[in-house]
Amino acid sequence: MSAAILGQMTAKQYTGKNASDLASAVGTAVSGYIVTPNLVSCTLSGVAGPLGNIQSVAVAGIEPNSMSTLMYTRALNKNISGRDIGGLFSAVSTGIVQILQGLVLTGTAIGIATGGGTGFFTAVNEKTLSGLIFAQMTLRQMTGKNARDLSDCISYGVVTQLKTTAKVTVVSAGTIAPVAPTGPVAVTGIPSATTSIS
Repeated sequence: MSAAILGQMTAKQYTGKNASDLASAVGTAVSGYIVTPNLVSCTLSGVAGPLGNIQSVAVAGIEPNSMSTLMYTRALNKNISGRDIGGLFSAVSTGIVQILQGLVLTGTAIGIATGGGTGFFTAVNEKTLSGLIFAQMTLRQMTGKNARDLSDCISYGVVTQLKTTAKVTVVSAGTIAPVAPTGPVAVTGIPSATTSIS
């Protein structure tokens, strides 16, 4: 994710001395947080079984322009301005969305073997992600007066988009039991990602 963000920043000619550090801080924090267990809840329906293996096949509904607008609006509310701030948020959002759209999440479904359904990022937390971004910035000596506010703006855009518009399509495959389920089985939590995010 850091490389995707930096690539977008470079394309928009944001190549200052802290560009790489900022991309690395944001990419490390977001990619590490997004695979935290139980951020996604899903409901599956299908054939009963003792245990199914869940795998997400698509993350949809996230869009970089909307995400960067959320970041920019929060920045205005915090009196952060500058001729490049909108473009910076656009680059960060585009890099994040590129990676999240290809994210593969996995987990288990007790009581359903084969089937499918939809999941949502119900447990993402703006304050938690902001703290992680700020910690990564601090590790890289990025401790200017707006560092914490910048972390808050980025976190707000990412979390708001994930909570309000992101949708995860999931499938389950496992051992089929002889009795079919009576209805959809609620499955809480897709624990982690199988793919590494860099």
